[in-house]
Amino acid sequence: MTQWARHYLEIPEAIRNNNALQSKIAGLIPGRPIHGKRTQGGNREQAARDIMIDFFDCQIDYSDAYERVLQDLPEHESRHAGNRQVFSSDWHEAVVRMQAVRFYNHGAFLYLKDLGHSECYIPHSSHEYADSDCTRTLAGGTWEIDPLLDRLVERYDNENYNTPVTIPSRPNCTHTPVPPDEAENE
Repeated sequence: MTQWARHYLEIPEAIRNNNALQSKIAGLIPGRPIHGKRTQGGNREQAARDIMIDFFDCQIDYSDAYERVLQDLPEHESRHAGNRQVFSSDWHEAVVRMQAVRFYNHGAFLYLKDLGHSECYIPHSSHEYADSDCTRTLAGGTWEIDPLLDRLVERYDNENYNTPVTIPSRPNCTHTPVPPDEAENE
């Protein structure tokens, strides 16, 4: 039974099986911004937040979340409609993946600290990009939680992307933290 996601595809199972972690994450989402061109204007940011709330309340899965993004944040209603750098063919999946990993990791860092851990292990992911900063720098290692958490908040709450690498480091990041004793499972 998965208690901790070892990559982004395991997030739904981990939150179904780890109520304390799920509650920690669910409590974060309402007060956090979701920045980005895809969520600018009207109620797009709140719509994205509502999708993440439903995802982390285990009401919808990844497929449902992708569909909800297409319905609730339609490209044609965005001020960036037609911009292929913003709305690539998989933009709806990128929104969900990025925010799911971001909120999961934020909650996991906090919950690990609640459990008395000052460090976490970041496993390699079967879906990682070998040349990404997070893979080259963090994956396969044990790291202090506080700097990673501070960088995550600085990037995604404060829109300061000029920080040292953290997870998620980019929209396709698949890395998640686990307790340091899970390094043995690699």
